[in-house]
Amino acid sequence: MFPVGHPNFKNTQLPARDGKAHGNIQRSNRWPNSSFFTNWKRKEDKITWDIEVLASGNYEVEIYYTCSPEDVGANLRLNFGSSRLKGKITEAHDPPLKGMEHDRVERMESYVKDFKPMNLGTIWLEKGSGELNLKAEEIPGEEVIYFRMLMFKRVD
Repeated sequence: MFPVGHPNFKNTQLPARDGKAHGNIQRSNRWPNSSFFTNWKRKEDKITWDIEVLASGNYEVEIYYTCSPEDVGANLRLNFGSSRLKGKITEAHDPPLKGMEHDRVERMESYVKDFKPMNLGTIWLEKGSGELNLKAEEIPGEEVIYFRMLMFKRVD
């Protein structure tokens, strides 16, 4: 269970490292640290987190992603209990993997990308425990996005 909205902190990160992939979504590496999710190609696929919201309120949500120009336009939906937030990927951002240029030996851990933050919108989160899930409602290209992290910022 991951805490969201601690009263002493304005921001909460939910990285891919702590998420669960469902369907055909894959982690960029078998070790979760610094990993991200790939192969998100179907509406049935989703990413979930078991969370505990510590303080009810409105939270601005940023998603950190990459996607190719052909995949722009994916509609995403974030759910927690009866709260819903919808957003659309409107800008391509497709940087290469990096890190290998510093390695003497090919690493076993995940290489990284520069992920782009995008404001997904504001969602009301009620205090309590449950499953937070992120799904795609529309997939105009071959893949939704490469997903790195959600950032929650309490706004009231």
